[in-house]
Amino acid sequence: MAVNSSDKALLGAAALLALGSIAAFSWQGWQVATAPDNPVPRVELATTPYEPAAAEAPAIKVENWTAPGAQNRGREWIYDAFTPPEIFYSARTRQFTVKPPSSLLDEEAIEGFGLELVSVRPEPYRLQLFGFGGEAGNWRGMFQNAVTGEVFLASSGFPVPKLGLSIKSLDVAPQVVGLADSMATRQLVATAVVYDEKSRREVILTHRERHYTGTVFAFVAAPGETATREVRQGDQFKIGDAVYRIEKIQTAPASIEVVKESPNLSQPDRRVLVPREIETAETADAPPAGTNP
Repeated sequence: MAVNSSDKALLGAAALLALGSIAAFSWQGWQVATAPDNPVPRVELATTPYEPAAAEAPAIKVENWTAPGAQNRGREWIYDAFTPPEIFYSARTRQFTVKPPSSLLDEEAIEGFGLELVSVRPEPYRLQLFGFGGEAGNWRGMFQNAVTGEVFLASSGFPVPKLGLSIKSLDVAPQVVGLADSMATRQLVATAVVYDEKSRREVILTHRERHYTGTVFAFVAAPGETATREVRQGDQFKIGDAVYRIEKIQTAPASIEVVKESPNLSQPDRRVLVPREIETAETADAPPAGTNP
């Protein structure tokens, strides 16, 4: 078989590499064989017997700590050895409530907050449309003054000066109305366009639903009392020696944030209150955290 020039070149390179390797290993073997023998150092053992010696102890810096200060035993102190607090969880407000152990209650905690939330409601618009009568071209709406409870009939162009409103238009037309657990139907729906002179804007009312302002208010009462007080965000009032300030009101979940200031308190008491009916039911149903139902 003929050998071409590239194969000859590869064979020659392989032969040169083999000769080089043989020469390198031969040179290393010759150096090892001709290297002078170095004397091995002699190990001399001590003649004296072994005696253990202890290491010197490190210097220890002694520092006296100052005695710890007394803990604050105010209303916020709820922890102590072997007297854990009772923790409740409200599924409605998604918040934990911590009740101090009875052995740790001081005069401030025993006093109680002195205020309960009865309910939270959205504020209805001061004019409501709840019905209609008449015929096409002569429709009349049934309106209610939400402030006084007065009910009256009115049509397009009717002014309501007591409320600072005027009814610009009133129309009754069929609309698709969805019903719960049923198919949608077409029904006559009365729609009124009202001009609000206070806000200088138009408000649309329908007789199928109440119209709200977008703000909320709450009813509060002293514990055990049925007489309620209507409050809004920012209101401040006094019950006995305590002054209460409504910081926040919300509907979902229904709750208010209240700050109480009293001569008997060393600092303001801030709490989030939920309606007392809900709070009572949930406290009775929900066991304290960390306990078995």
